[in-house]
Amino acid sequence: MRLSGLAIRMLFDAPFKSLGTLIGVLVSVFLMLQQVSLLIGILARVSAFADATDVDIWVASAATESTDATDSVPENRVQAAAGTPGVAWAEPVVQGIGRVTRPDGVREFVKVLGVRPPRYAGLPHTLSRGTSTTNLRASDRVFMNWNDRGTFAAAQPGDRVEVDGNASVVAGFFDGMDPHSPYYYLYANIDDARGMTGFAQDRVTFVAVRLEPGASLAFVKRRLAARIPDVTILSRQDLHDAEIRYFLQRNPVGLVFGMGTVVAALIGGAIVAVTLYSTVIDRTRDYGMLKAIGARSRDLLQLLLLQAWSFALVGYAIGVGAFLLVRHAYPNLPMKATPEMLVGIALAALVSCTLASLAAVRRVLTLDPAIVFRG
Repeated sequence: MRLSGLAIRMLFDAPFKSLGTLIGVLVSVFLMLQQVSLLIGILARVSAFADATDVDIWVASAATESTDATDSVPENRVQAAAGTPGVAWAEPVVQGIGRVTRPDGVREFVKVLGVRPPRYAGLPHTLSRGTSTTNLRASDRVFMNWNDRGTFAAAQPGDRVEVDGNASVVAGFFDGMDPHSPYYYLYANIDDARGMTGFAQDRVTFVAVRLEPGASLAFVKRRLAARIPDVTILSRQDLHDAEIRYFLQRNPVGLVFGMGTVVAALIGGAIVAVTLYSTVIDRTRDYGMLKAIGARSRDLLQLLLLQAWSFALVGYAIGVGAFLLVRHAYPNLPMKATPEMLVGIALAALVSCTLASLAAVRRVLTLDPAIVFRG
């Protein structure tokens, strides 16, 4: 009989024990997927402002650690950036915190982002169906996040919102910038945003810069730094990294989810180890018989590894299926699945099950074939 067929047959000879092991691996895989996907999803929200726009370079205060920890710069830095070689255009962006009163009277914190027409640099490049930048080209108009509508009584275009006493009309919605902090995103014309948040007329929070076609990012960053020495120059990737670094330094999220992933892998590995080892103990004579009739150590090693890998493969497949069902049922959870994550979890399951089989392998390899003839 081929080793693969023998391995499967031995698993089916103890169906309840094998089922328990499979459930353990399934739960382990599901928990690893959940932990890693939640961490990736949260970090994607953290860096959403940097990732969701078409801005190539951000000019910000020298005191900037992230968009949540920054200051303002004089507005004349916009003109200075626009006149730098390699820059196609430069636009101001302001941000401030306000509070929106919901229909039930609860006041929600919002980060108001002011952008200047007609380019609206800094606005997410993905707008909801039926929304275009022209919808914002009037005073007292705002864009809200499509996924936040439920918080604001299923807001629709034309609804009125009030930010700290300043009334505005919902003109449309954007996608791809879900909040991660205790506030929601709200976009407005730059003058309206200044009025809502009391932002100084001669200051801006960021200067959004777009490169000319073919311009070198490194070259333009150097020219901007030379031309405007009292600021921080951040590429889109620089801002992405700064956002995540600041968030992880201020929150134990990475440690919590990382430990959860490791514990989940250990749980699955421990269950496989106990099952395979107990199976060897229960079937000592069978393994002794295999050695007595000429089975090599390599054959027995392959036999046990095939059993461990069977648990890993089937448990992974079912665990991924369960994870995708939960993700589909709860789309608002920040669970982000990437191909790299799925491959990584598959390798983790395979490695943990392989390592878990070592105790059983050692037991089998040290068996004396003469055990078959003992009473």
